[in-house]
Amino acid sequence: MIECAFFGKEARFHHIGLAVKSIEEVCPECQPFAEQTQRVSLAFIDFNGVRIELLEPLGDASPIAKNLRDGVKLLHLCYEVADLEEAVELSRSAGFHRLTRPVPTPVFDNRRIVWVFSKQYGLFELLERDRKPVARA
Repeated sequence: MIECAFFGKEARFHHIGLAVKSIEEVCPECQPFAEQTQRVSLAFIDFNGVRIELLEPLGDASPIAKNLRDGVKLLHLCYEVADLEEAVELSRSAGFHRLTRPVPTPVFDNRRIVWVFSKQYGLFELLERDRKPVARA
């Protein structure tokens, strides 16, 4: 087996993102969290040891609404990395392109995320391992 450390040797798998029409239908006991900046409602479940992020669109303007219309359920894989900028730079040699700037998200205790895409491998979310201190002006 060949090891592909696109995001660095210290990168660790975190979760799989799946699009669903209704989190309540898939997981009635889940308590979804509305993430307004990404226009999704989400909840995490443990599926035999694999963390899955259920993503429900918050309206037709949600980026995942089209995926559901097209029948695409698997959205992304997420890796936790020590340094977002370094991971993005490393991934470029494998054809990945950064889609967004790193931004904090309340879903992960305000740790930053960044989205990268490869024509060969698809969409990946990178999550910083530790929350970076916010610089004060």
